[in-house]
Amino acid sequence: MAVNIGQLSSKELFTIPNIITYFRILCIPAFVILMAFAGVKDNITLLYVALGVFMLAAVSDLFDGWIARRFKMQSGVGMALDPVADKLMHVSVLLCLALCTGLTPLGKNLVGQQVISGITVTSAWFVHYGFVIAIFAKELVQVFIAIYVLRKGVSMKANWMGKVSSFTISIGVILAFFHQYVGYADWGILAWGIVMSYAAAFGYLKDVIIQVRRIERGEQAAATADSVREADQKIVQEKHDGTYTG
Repeated sequence: MAVNIGQLSSKELFTIPNIITYFRILCIPAFVILMAFAGVKDNITLLYVALGVFMLAAVSDLFDGWIARRFKMQSGVGMALDPVADKLMHVSVLLCLALCTGLTPLGKNLVGQQVISGITVTSAWFVHYGFVIAIFAKELVQVFIAIYVLRKGVSMKANWMGKVSSFTISIGVILAFFHQYVGYADWGILAWGIVMSYAAAFGYLKDVIIQVRRIERGEQAAATADSVREADQKIVQEKHDGTYTG
């Protein structure tokens, strides 16, 4: 018997897209272990193997969304879990790029005193801990918002700024693996991505509050697993027909 909690349904736990999402979550501890050993052992090879794990997780993120829409496997579980997996990966990668370089011999030995386009790269912190604190604080707040959204039955989709900020942070993260060669360009891109992510989070929170008030006044039905799936399938069909207005 399926158990339903808001837009979540236990019968949707093991669809192919959701299994791919679980795989992406399992990539996180693998990445963390590789980065830890890379720092402690001062091994640049392990650093780039960890980058490969990150890239594999990123590619899998593209596939689960495509499969869900191509074969109509959208689910409330996937829509709730997919952004959580992305946030966990971002925070883990940034934390490791900070601690496993800035606090171990790895970063210092890789950076030295390199000059890139007239800029001397001296920081062994491939990602400064300030970036980690900023994004961790934002993601922690959004986790609590997500729990609130699920309990209240609010149907929310990622806004365009959230998608752009996530992509920008991903670019900054990839460049950070080559911090010794890019002359702090990675930090600039990360900073811009984090600023956009805060703007997206405030916009998301505003929409959540509006929907909760509508639900409480009876002006809007609370989302269920079926309604969330049907709404997403309708959007996919409208895009296919060329009638989607966003």
